[in-house]
Amino acid sequence: MRDVEEYRSSNKRGSYKFWIIIGFVLVLLAITNPSKDEFVKWVVNSTIEESDNGWVNAGINLLGNPLINGVTTQQDLIFFSVFKMELGSETTSVLGFGRRFFIRFP
Repeated sequence: MRDVEEYRSSNKRGSYKFWIIIGFVLVLLAITNPSKDEFVKWVVNSTIEESDNGWVNAGINLLGNPLINGVTTQQDLIFFSVFKMELGSETTSVLGFGRRFFIRFP
């Protein structure tokens, strides 16, 4: 009988630790949820890195921020965000969390 009580007691402590860790991870995700400005900077910087043309880079530096900002919408879901860019008939969605942008899907 005593072993059962000790098991239940230790099991409760393990459960509390689990929920504390989950809570910490959720708070961390909420704090590091990227903003629309961070997303726009990421798109502009990654486009510049992919381009080999100096004139294109200059154009992106000059017009990239307002252009990308104008075609981007953010769906803020507290722990992560979904960014959608609509350029003409093409829509690109990007998942962002932890101050990073990961998954691109059409």
